[in-house]
Amino acid sequence: MTDEIKKIKDDMIKAASRAYHLGLQTGNGGNLSSRVPGTDKIIIKGSGFSFGECNQDNFVMVDINGEVIGEGGKPSRELLTHLAVYRNRSDIHGIFHTHAPWSIAYADDATEIPLITDHSRSKLGPIPVIRVKGHGTKVFAEAVEKLMAEKPELGAFVQTGHGIFGLGKNIILAEHNAELIEETAQIAMLISLRKALLNK
Repeated sequence: MTDEIKKIKDDMIKAASRAYHLGLQTGNGGNLSSRVPGTDKIIIKGSGFSFGECNQDNFVMVDINGEVIGEGGKPSRELLTHLAVYRNRSDIHGIFHTHAPWSIAYADDATEIPLITDHSRSKLGPIPVIRVKGHGTKVFAEAVEKLMAEKPELGAFVQTGHGIFGLGKNIILAEHNAELIEETAQIAMLISLRKALLNK
């Protein structure tokens, strides 16, 4: 293992651990990946491991076509979604996906997560909701590719009923984006609930 690969995995472990301890993801759900700079190699969380269990040995390396490189295990079932982003965005080197509850709740009948706060407006662009059921499917990957073509500067999106996909120049920034999206969705939901209660 090269020093570069070890550093990428170390950062992925840090991002996963932060999200796990913040409660952004429970159980063995969610996934994350990093592109190795200057290559078509992707490192992705192995299937069946929680964010709290990520270590140097349970990530899987694949090529841009999804073929496992070396003796890795089984990659996350969301691999097709990650590849759809990487194929269409050369600037993205980290993807962080989490089943964050406030974002899922708000996205249930929305077309995007509104940028309610000054912080979200300064850090994030639009956060569209992709209303396609079923995770890790070819149909969803195709919807992601279409979205990437329509919005080439996109920093994140949410899948209805499934959660956040935070994108970034590296995995640390991608995880930070996911955190901010969840905070923004929570505030948006609380404002909506407050307005509903006041209008009763």
